[in-house]
Amino acid sequence: MRGPVTKTCENCRQDFECGGYQCWCGKVGITEPQMDWIAARFQDCLCQTCLTKVGAGDKGLVPLKSAAPAQAESTESL
Repeated sequence: MRGPVTKTCENCRQDFECGGYQCWCGKVGITEPQMDWIAARFQDCLCQTCLTKVGAGDKGLVPLKSAAPAQAESTESL
């Protein structure tokens, strides 16, 4: 099994450690609709700060995908 990998958050550009299947992100409590919202906007992981914001319902993150679906903006609540 490999150790943690250093990644860069696609939203804020901060480096963070990703633990793969045993990562801290599994404990943040992101719902399936929130995961869909993230997947529509980002191609890879978000840091703990940004992921926690999504979990709290913050829709103010800046999407970096070039073509996010217009329907994703109308997501009821995160």
